[in-house]
Amino acid sequence: MLGAYAVRVARHGRPTMPRLGASPGSALLPGPIVEAFYWSFHAPARALVRLRVSPDALTYLSLALSLACAPLLATGRFRAGAALLVSSAILDALDGMVAREGGRASRAGAVLDSCLDRLSDAAPLIGLAVFYRAHPAALAIPLVAMVASSLVSYARAKADAYQIALPNGLMRRHERLAYVVAALVFGPAVPAARLTGALPYPITLAGLALVAGVGLVAGLRLVQRTRAILAAADAADLPGARAPARDPGAARGRLLGGGKATSAPL
Repeated sequence: MLGAYAVRVARHGRPTMPRLGASPGSALLPGPIVEAFYWSFHAPARALVRLRVSPDALTYLSLALSLACAPLLATGRFRAGAALLVSSAILDALDGMVAREGGRASRAGAVLDSCLDRLSDAAPLIGLAVFYRAHPAALAIPLVAMVASSLVSYARAKADAYQIALPNGLMRRHERLAYVVAALVFGPAVPAARLTGALPYPITLAGLALVAGVGLVAGLRLVQRTRAILAAADAADLPGARAPARDPGAARGRLLGGGKATSAPL
């Protein structure tokens, strides 16, 4: 995928992908990787439109796969769970593309997708929390990661509701998924370590700790920035400073910018 995108850029330059914004990556996930995945999904999305596949059906199937990965992770089958999680993420990216390509994008679809994304975010982390239930300190890490994920997405949704443009920042949804999947794929390579004693899969736990720590800091910074902007607007008594936009449901979490009616992933 990355190779095909590199060839495309070398021959024709970077494609125009306004939904990703000017800088889709972050300090932890390079922009070209995000662009390559997003670009590669356009052909399958057009094929699904021709097959008359419903965007909502893709949304529900994405959720089902994410929920199905939870029991696999809870029982230590990390790589099988990662495969389901990647499949869920691909469908989550495609549903919005199919909606737009087929002229079926709607606010109703945006609300459905946004709500189900929160369930999809929580499912693998709940499974991992069950897996580490015998180690209280380790158990806290996937739980904090779950809280941090919700905080980042909700802070961005509230900013969108008040029509505030925030910088891309760290640990948006596609970035969180990338690190969770990497932790699940590479974690089984080191079942245990001297420093961690009986704690299983320390690499997986380290990846989750990265998502939890960086995500929590990123979420709090987004809240602080939004509050500062709103406080300044209130002080200046700007029109609309106290009223949210009419469509708060437009702020949605999409893998690789594939939303049904909005822009960047949360």
